Amino acid sequence: MIYKYLILFIMLFCCVFSHPVNDNPIWKQYYRGSYIINEKHDYGLGGYFRIKRTTKYTFRDLRGYLHFIKDNSYKKIRYKSSNKFQEFDRLYNFSTISIDQNSKVGVNIRYHGNQGVGFFVNDFNTGHINGEFALAYDISDYLNDSRKTSYIKSGVYWDQDFKDYEIKLELEHYRQITDLIDNIDLSRFEFLFELYFPLNDELEVILGYELEHFESSDSKINSSVFLSIGYEDIFNIKKIKKDKYGI
Repeated sequence: MIYKYLILFIMLFCCVFSHPVNDNPIWKQYYRGSYIINEKHDYGLGGYFRIKRTTKYTFRDLRGYLHFIKDNSYKKIRYKSSNKFQEFDRLYNFSTISIDQNSKVGVNIRYHGNQGVGFFVNDFNTGHINGEFALAYDISDYLNDSRKTSYIKSGVYWDQDFKDYEIKLELEHYRQITDLIDNIDLSRFEFLFELYFPLNDELEVILGYELEHFESSDSKINSSVFLSIGYEDIFNIKKIKKDKYGI
């Protein structure tokens, strides 16, 4: 019952204090090609794309991942939307949806969504530190069964630009709040660390490590180290609209 009241409070808070804002958006595009090694020392290749739209008060982000390691593959597409509260611009509400497939851990397809609030602990010219709290759910189709699971999600994020490199750190924990099935706890911890070394204004080398660790002993650890060449540039949405639609 307490989670129902928590959901209602978050929805009401977001509706009262978050407003759509007419602002000049900045669009950017990102692409990567990666060499990946997992915890079993199997190696493979990966690809990544990202389209981001930001204004002073809003954030829209679409990402796609594709990994091939030995006999396994991992595919994911994710969209995140967030809006700052104008009265309290350190606070924001957000919604995230994603679809992924991971043959290594036996997931045919997993639909994921979460919605909650975030807080900028420190927001400065060269980076920021922020935390998030949300209600999340998975609808997963495994090899042998299907599961619907709800979680409390908490996360801490750090992005920082230095003179010669950039650091990105993400820590997320999903605590299962629905009843266990076959005594299997699907609570999990996700970790991402990346170092960016720019080659010029558009190209960069990225060294990273990612981990997905399930608390249940019946589940698996999924981790990898990757080395990527990345490309980023302004995404000229106005030119695309003009070329395709004449507007």
